[in-house]
Amino acid sequence: MNQERPALSIIIPARNEERRLPKTLDLIRDWNLKSRRKTEVIPVVQGYDATTDIVERAALENPDIRPIIQHSGEGKGMAVRLGITAARGSIILFTDADLSVPVECLEDLVRIMESRAELDGILGSRRLPESKIVIAQPLMRRLSGKAFNTALRLGGLTRFADTQCGCKLFRHDAAKAIFAQSELDGFAFDVEILNIAMKLGCRMEEVPVTWADVGGSRVWLPRDGFRALRDAWSLRKRFSDPR
Repeated sequence: MNQERPALSIIIPARNEERRLPKTLDLIRDWNLKSRRKTEVIPVVQGYDATTDIVERAALENPDIRPIIQHSGEGKGMAVRLGITAARGSIILFTDADLSVPVECLEDLVRIMESRAELDGILGSRRLPESKIVIAQPLMRRLSGKAFNTALRLGGLTRFADTQCGCKLFRHDAAKAIFAQSELDGFAFDVEILNIAMKLGCRMEEVPVTWADVGGSRVWLPRDGFRALRDAWSLRKRFSDPR
């Protein structure tokens, strides 16, 4: 195996994504060819369905695809952590399998990281004035997202407008250090890693993105929203402890 560090690692958590992932992998392949960066793509598959067959076939055709299969995996946080652990890129990006943030915008974010050496990480944001929302989420999803962010702010858990956008980038060393301390497997892992980054003194910047709701979300608000809030609230003591 060529051990030269890629310029970019792209991690894609994927559970039951047999319909959307083939197109996503094609779009990312075309982006990589155009950018000419040395890039590795790491789909992290959880669950039991045709997604495994799709990524394994794709890896046979493209050696830059390095799938991780973990059928028993529990949650997006675990999937991203597995991908970060395996990633070798100088810049490590994770993004959703539906590419709600399109590759053109991902390219812009990578270029910001490449041009601004002082940054340790970027979080894409749908909640800044400059963000471009092409297709909005359903009303209840938007309201619940705002309520979640308000709760985080009241709890002193974030200074950012949008912790939950599924698009974040890190320098290699920062990603490894942050995720080495990450414990949460569910949707609140974003809140956890941003607090770890702050604790470690990482320089993070919130950047507006172009975003379109693709539909087909598997988030069930009464269950997943409650779990995320419960898990996020459990972080208060952990990050307020001076030790």
